[in-house]
Order: sequence, then structure tokens, then C-alpha cells
Amino acid sequence: MITFLESVLEDYDGWRKTPEQCIFVLPSKRAGSFLKNLLVQKTEDTSFAPRILSIESFVEEISGLQYASTIRLMFDLYAAYSAEEGFKKDSFYEFSRWGQMLLQDFNEIDRYLVNATEFFDYLGSLQEIRHWTPEGTSTPMIDKQVKFWKSLFPIYTRFRDRLEQEGLGYQGQIYRKATAKVGAYLQKHDSFHYVFAGFNALNKSEEYIIREILNQQKADIFWDADSHYLENPVHDAGYFLRTHFASWDYLKTSAPKGVGSFFNAAKTIQITGLPKNIAQAKYTGALIEDLLEKDQDTLDKTALILGDETLLNPILHSLPESLTGVNITMGYPLKDSSLAHLFSVLFQIFGDKVQKGIPTKKILVLFSNPFLQEWFLNLGFVHSAVTGRMVRENKPYLSDKDFEYYGLPMELRRFLSLQPYPDPGTIISRFIALLENLQTLYLNSQDLVSVEFLRHFHLLFNQLSELHQTYPFITDTPSLFMLYEQLLEEDTLDFEGKPLEGLQIMGMLESRCLDFETVILTSVNEGVLPAGKSNNSFIPFEVKREFDLPTYKEKDAVYTYHFYRLLQRAKKIYICYNTEPDVLNGGEPSRFIHQLRNDSVLSESIRNNLAAPESGIAPSASESVQKSPSLLAHLAQKASKGFSPTSLSRYIQDPLEFYRKNVLGIRDTLELEETIAANTFGNVIHETLEILYRPSLGHILKPFHLDQMKKHAIEVLPEAFEKHYLKGSKLRGKNLLALRVMEKYLDLFLELEAERIVSQEVCILGVEKELIRELTDIPGFSGPVNIKGTVDRIETVDGELRIVDYKTGRVDPSNLRIADWGTLSEDPGKSKAFQVLCYAWLLQEHMPIPASEFRAGVFSFKRIGSGFQWFGLKTAHNRQDEMITPEMLNQFQGVLKSLVAELFNPEIPFAPPEKT
Repeated sequence: MITFLESVLEDYDGWRKTPEQCIFVLPSKRAGSFLKNLLVQKTEDTSFAPRILSIESFVEEISGLQYASTIRLMFDLYAAYSAEEGFKKDSFYEFSRWGQMLLQDFNEIDRYLVNATEFFDYLGSLQEIRHWTPEGTSTPMIDKQVKFWKSLFPIYTRFRDRLEQEGLGYQGQIYRKATAKVGAYLQKHDSFHYVFAGFNALNKSEEYIIREILNQQKADIFWDADSHYLENPVHDAGYFLRTHFASWDYLKTSAPKGVGSFFNAAKTIQITGLPKNIAQAKYTGALIEDLLEKDQDTLDKTALILGDETLLNPILHSLPESLTGVNITMGYPLKDSSLAHLFSVLFQIFGDKVQKGIPTKKILVLFSNPFLQEWFLNLGFVHSAVTGRMVRENKPYLSDKDFEYYGLPMELRRFLSLQPYPDPGTIISRFIALLENLQTLYLNSQDLVSVEFLRHFHLLFNQLSELHQTYPFITDTPSLFMLYEQLLEEDTLDFEGKPLEGLQIMGMLESRCLDFETVILTSVNEGVLPAGKSNNSFIPFEVKREFDLPTYKEKDAVYTYHFYRLLQRAKKIYICYNTEPDVLNGGEPSRFIHQLRNDSVLSESIRNNLAAPESGIAPSASESVQKSPSLLAHLAQKASKGFSPTSLSRYIQDPLEFYRKNVLGIRDTLELEETIAANTFGNVIHETLEILYRPSLGHILKPFHLDQMKKHAIEVLPEAFEKHYLKGSKLRGKNLLALRVMEKYLDLFLELEAERIVSQEVCILGVEKELIRELTDIPGFSGPVNIKGTVDRIETVDGELRIVDYKTGRVDPSNLRIADWGTLSEDPGKSKAFQVLCYAWLLQEHMPIPASEFRAGVFSFKRIGSGFQWFGLKTAHNRQDEMITPEMLNQFQGVLKSLVAELFNPEIPFAPPEKT
């Protein structure tokens, strides 16, 4: 295969005869690297190399100005904006949200050589018309907006003048300047011959410069195109080239160079749909491994083009280990590194620090960052123990005193001890000091990759420091963080490797002028390739049309050309797209795929596939734990201390979970409760009711008892909430709502109690009563087994004994009804019935009053309207017997014995429940 750049060197031999007078101008620097390599290969004798420039560098050279950095442009644009009078100005932080878009509009106006005076006058008049009313009425907001639009031309002029005085410019300004100076430049460089290669969509400035040089017979131009789409009047890939060929005087008399019929050559095109990005990455890795096995040398002529460049990280982790040569042109984005995450958290910590301290959640995230572990190790700080205490004590905010209380090292305390709303300069200096400290530690440990990341961030914060000292606009943490993110967005960590060998991984724009025999394209979805409609501009669509500025339609044509140009010389083409609808990252196969499938020439070469990761569960032995003698001995110790109704219910639901939590004692991972958890909610309600009812023990409830409870509840509930959750923190947000819900629950509950005592005699016999009873005569086990539990409430109602279990969750009547006793140990849905029967069985041996039968049930605060719900056994005629008799308890005792016997049966392992 002869590549485009090779064909250029073959067709134009001036680079051999007078290389010092030859200048190649290409669309990108990347293409220049490949061209330079070709020149080395094709040069037999030692000679001077021709100059190779990207179009941006060439235009910069003509203009005599230098490109200013994006950050510098933003500051100077804000200065120009601030100098305008007549309306209230946004702060720099607010300006930064829209300033980049304004800068982009200025770029387009200049690149396309629009008459700025006419343009801004037209735009201002349009806004006046849009806000015009027959009555002539207006508002301050409308007046400010119109004034802003009318002031854009003075801002534009002032901004340009400010930059040009220092020999700087933004891209559009440099391009416009170059068009004015191209004649003088050509006179000064009269002996040079220019070769333009691989261009397609040119802005008006580029077009003017190239045409001017061509018309003076000082240049050749080579087009990288195919007649397949060039001769098709409706094919977008040839849209710009057809326009150039029809309008340029030079091309009317000279046949276009570089146009071929490459699509007529044999090709294989495989189009594969895959679900989500990770599947694309894994499939690509497998595809490369397959290509590598077939031919070791094929990857030197292979390019992996990422339609969505965020796919780089998963792609890198999916490449086969046997792959030895890879060149990644785009670099690793620093914003994706764990060090970027560290500083993002630190900015949040210092930005969110208020008088009460730093949010605990942010501190926990900070302590877990991998880049800090080397520092913590050097300080002798074991953060896991400290974070465990912080979570258990559940303080939402941590002050400097709290850091001392938790035993943080002095150096770490000093780093975190900033005053609320700190000065940006203080934050920068503290971050720089941290980076220098970390660099020393990682150099000592020979972790050179981490050192390289740290070096980049050190340079970044030094740049931030210079900007902060130079410009007075950075006055708060949000503004500083915005600048940090902009600098971070532009910075990458370059990969080391041989740039022209092995598999080439690049973005679509980097592939310009380059040809590969095998091309793998990922993320070929609508909204990605092409990018689709986007309106990141202040300029309305109709104004763009009026002044011949590019719209999304022209940008789509640019993507179409790049796509087809990449395929035209390739022999093997693999196209991947995401089959899953995704609003943000493309929803359907790209229009390019549909065009290929319906192409009269290419459709016969296409194979369509759908692929998905293997999702079946690999056959394996089910997880279970056999009951060894030592485990049974340990279980016997637990039994002598006592099983609770909750633990036995857990065994019924999931024996393996019972083993983990009740035998091994493994607790659920503690998490910081930013809002009160359900179990804490229940604990607060239980403790409040215990405190309210304890003074009434042994008494028949009277109205004055409940009046006292209502008054007392105002103090008791917040105290319980403070004890179990707040622990000194301020009550607000969702937690304040939770407290109000508790207050409502208690108020409704006490109202129901007041109504009940009007017609019934209620006597409180016990609250939070701890009970224990031995279970004897267990088949297959001779050791002691105790059942223990805490009954929330024991009372009599008109002499009838009742047991009540408070539930803050939802309980339905069906949860407390059974038809036969076997369901208690088989159906997890009957756990509430099992628990209340346990309490009834425990109470049987500790009767506060003689009773041959009694009730046991729950009060669900999520079903307050249902009142007290009682256990019931279905009898004949589908009736419910709610009275618990000794016979029933004997039946239940049999259930308990069978359950405990199964628990101690060595033949029955702890295993997860069977899925139904």
C-alpha cells in the first residue's frame, strides 16, 4: 500500500533538489512526524531536511504573533469585559462559565474574516428587536442584556489590542493578522516553495493564505481524497473539496493532485455492535490479540482510532500482554489520575470548611487516597483505626480540636488547620508544600511513575501561583478551583515509546494524512461520530448563516470526510459501536454505518455482527460451610449465652448469613450516616417510648399520664436523637425532617393511646423487659440452649395480658398470620410472627400476672392507622385465633426445638437459601 504522504513525495521531487527551499505544510504535527520519517527512509545522501510545519504554526509564523494560553486569554478577556461601563459586571468566577464560549465566538469571527463592525452591529440590533415591545416597556434585566450585546464590539476591540501590544493573540486573531501580512511574508521569503498536503475544510483565513500562495506560483497542493465520494454531489465527505475545486482559480486550470479511486480496491469491513464502552474495550483487546497471533508484523500497519477518547483508560487495561509495541499519541489525561482526585477532594475540603469544621465524609475520602499512603506511613499514622472511630461516633463535621482528639499527627493537623473561607494564595502554597513533601517520599521509594505525576501537578500549581500573583481576579476558592480545572483539562502525561512503531492509538483528528492497512474504529455512534448538534455559541444560527459562519451542518461534513478518508486506503476495517441507548454518549449506530451498509460499492464488503460479553454464571460448587466439631463447639458456647429471636429469624432467612454475623461475629461495614439510617431511627423511637412509659410502670394509664408524656416528649425525643445520631452536630436538612417525622409519629401514637384509655383500662407492666429461657430436650443435642430477648412493652388491657413489639418499618397483617406451624421455620416472610411468638414463649415462664391465654403483636409506625396488629392462627372457616394458649406455645416450642436441632445437625451445612 502506498500511503498518501508517500505519494506526495513521489509526485513532488523538489524536496530532493532544493530541500532547504522547500516547506511542507500539513494539517497536524502528528502527520509531520510521519512525513519526516518517510524523508529519512527515502533520502540516500546526507542533506538538509525540508521544513515541516503544521498549518497553525505556519499561520503563526506569517502573523508575527504568538499563541497565548487559554488561561491568559480568559484573564485578558475578563479585563477587557470589566473595563466596559454601563452595566453591572459578573465576578470572574461567574464570567468563567460563559467567557470560554465568547472567546470561541471571537475566534470564529476572525478565522472566517467576518467584518467585525457590521457583525456586532447586526447582533446588537437583533437583540434590540427581540426584546422590543409595542409599549416600549423593559426591565433592568433586559436592559443589562441588551447593553451587554451592544458592548461586545468595544470588548472585542479592547481585547485584541491588549493582546497585540504584547505580541500575543488568540487563534482567530492570529489567522486574521496572517491574511493581512501574507503578501509581505512571501516577498521576504521569495525563494521558498510550499507544499500543502491533506487539507479539506479550510476556514476563510486558511483559504485566503493558501490561494494567495498558489496564485503566485509558489506552492503545490495535494488533496487526500477519493473519487467515490468526490464525484457524488450529495456525499458530505466531498462537500468542501467540491466547493474548492469549483471556486479556486488555480484549480480551474490545474488538475487536482492526490485524488484516487482507492475504494475500488478489495476491502473487508466488519461492523460489530457491543453493549456499552467496557464491552467495546474488551472486544478491541481480543481483536488485537487475534491479529497479533495471525501476523506479528501487522500491528505496525494498524491504527486504533478512538471515536470517544474517554475510552483510552479501559482500552489500555484491555490490551493483550503479548503486545510489545504501542504508541499512544493523545497522552494520559491528568484529570483521570488519583492525584487529580486528591486535589479535587482537598479543594472541596477547604472550600466547604466553615466555622463548625470540615465535613467528615470528605476527610474519610481524603484518608483513603492512594497518593497519601506513603506520607501517612512516614508519619506513623494508621488511618484505618481513626476512620473507624469517626464513623462509629458519626460526627458530620470535624474541627481542629476533633483532629487532636482523634490523634492525628501534628504535621497532618497543621495541613488541615485552615481558617474558614481561606485565601487562594494560602491554599496554593499549602498544596505546593504537600507536593514537594510527596515528591521526596516517592523519590526515596523509587516510584518514578508517581514522581512524574507529582512533577506535573507541581508545575501546575506553580503556574496557578503566578496567575494569582499577576491577576487580582482570583479572590476565592471556587475561582481558584475553576482555574485549576481548566489547567488540568489541558494537561496530559505523555507515554514513552517509539512514535512510529507498533500499534498506533489516536483520536480521529490525529489520523489526518495518515494511512493504515488495518483500522479499528470504536464508538461509531450518533452523537460521537459525528458529534451532532451543539450550540456552544452566543451567535444565533440565522446570524451564522447570514455571515457565512460554519454551523453544525458543516461540522458534520468535516467528520464525514475524516471517516471516509481513514477508510479509503485501508484493507481491513473493524468498526465498533455501542448498542445500548445512551443520551450522553450516543444513542444509535452512527449515520456513517448506515451509509456504508447502503453504499453501492462498499456494502458487498461488509459483515455485520452483534457481540456481548459472556454473562452466564460459571458452574461452581455452591458456597456452604460444613459444621466441623470445633464450629459446633463454638456454636454450643453461643447457645449457652442465648440466641435472640432476631438471630434465629436470620437463620431461617439465610443460614450462611447467620454463620457470618452470629457465629463469626462479622458486622456490616460501618458507614457514616449523613442522614439518619433506618435502624438508628428505630433506636431513637424505642428509647423515647421507654423513657416516656417507665414512670407509669404498674399504673393504670390515665389522661394525666398521657398529658405528661406529651410534654415530656418535647425534651426526650431530641435528647435521644442527639445521643444516637447528632452527637453535638447541628440539626438541619433531611435530619431535621426525620426528627419532625418522629415527632409526628409520637404525637399520633399518644393520641391513639388517649383514645384507647377512654374505653379500656390499660396497665403498663413492663417496658424494654429482658427475658431469658432455657430450651430443653433438643433432639441430637444435649447442651444448654437459651433463648433471650427484650420485649418492648408488656401491658394488660381490661385484664387481658398483651405483648407489643414496636416496629418503625412497615408490617402488614399477613406477616403475622400463619395457617400451619411449619411456615414459621420455612417462610422468611413470617419472621415478624416468629419473633412475637418467641417473646410470648419467653414470657410464659416469667408471667407478670396469671394468664392462661394472651395476645402478642406489633405496632407499626408506618401503619399507624392499623393500630395494634396481633399474631393470628387460621382456624376452621378461615377465622383468625388471636389468643395465644399454652397449647399454641407447646406447638411453637416444637418449632424452636426442630430449628435448633437443625442448627446443630453436622450433616446440614450453613448454605444460602435455594433460589425460587
